[in-house]
Amino acid sequence: MILKKLDPNHPDIPALKKLFEEAFPEKERPISMDGILAFLDQMPCDLLGVYPDETPDEFSGFFFGVRGESNVYGVYYATRPELRSTGIGAKAFQAILEYYGDLPFWFSYESPFEESDNAEQRERRRRFYLKNGFYETGWFTKLNGTEFIIASSKPEFNKEAFEKFMTSMAAGLPESQVLPELYRRDDEWAK
Repeated sequence: MILKKLDPNHPDIPALKKLFEEAFPEKERPISMDGILAFLDQMPCDLLGVYPDETPDEFSGFFFGVRGESNVYGVYYATRPELRSTGIGAKAFQAILEYYGDLPFWFSYESPFEESDNAEQRERRRRFYLKNGFYETGWFTKLNGTEFIIASSKPEFNKEAFEKFMTSMAAGLPESQVLPELYRRDDEWAK
């Protein structure tokens, strides 16, 4: 897989915007892609396009992550709908993990443990991250009424480092963007 750093003028930005809006419901997009593009030169973050080795000019997906001093938080990751379940997503995700080396990598994904209209999709996403080397931390957060699981690329999770990172990340966001707090569930699955 080939990862290309994208900027607001890259020719694949229109395809990326379309995929962003298709892959993530509006309530999971508290900031628009135009807002993300505006942040690229204001904070330590990466917008990476995903391209297959065989067709290096074929935009296949994207990753947006924010870098901390010693960690990475994956905010968005998606592949084009027609490429899902072909193995390209797992290959691209492994390339993204290699891109960041041994840095602890955090991701959050919709919890399948609450009632929702897309329960099957949530469980597929959960299996994807677990199959690709992530560990569920036992910590959750809510964003716009949707519960998310916090997952880590390392088996151990440093909650204090995560919270410190999130606080520093919030400093670069507009005041209207409030970062949610972590909590634990006390139902049977989380024990």
